[in-house]
Amino acid sequence: MKKASKIWLWIALVLCVCTTCLNLSEGRWLSVAIAVVSIAGLCLLLFRHQKLGFLIMCVCAVGSFVVGSVQNFADLGAVSILMSFIGSALVPGITGLFIKSQWNELK
Repeated sequence: MKKASKIWLWIALVLCVCTTCLNLSEGRWLSVAIAVVSIAGLCLLLFRHQKLGFLIMCVCAVGSFVVGSVQNFADLGAVSILMSFIGSALVPGITGLFIKSQWNELK
């Protein structure tokens, strides 16, 4: 795996752990559960170089989008959908761009 990809994956890991801690402090248990699985996928990709890790991240991003949209819709309305989409798509989207050229090298 290229150095730039590893650097991004470490940054993504730190971001995801911080977000998980924030969700934990606010009592968003379903979001925490999804994030823990996503972090496990991120670790599979970073440390074991497995494609499955990225796929797990993508599935968790969809789950996170749905949960985030539903949890915040009463307070923010349609803005919650946009915010959830940005938050859910950011890490897997950037990760996909970094590993796109290396996809065949992954296990």
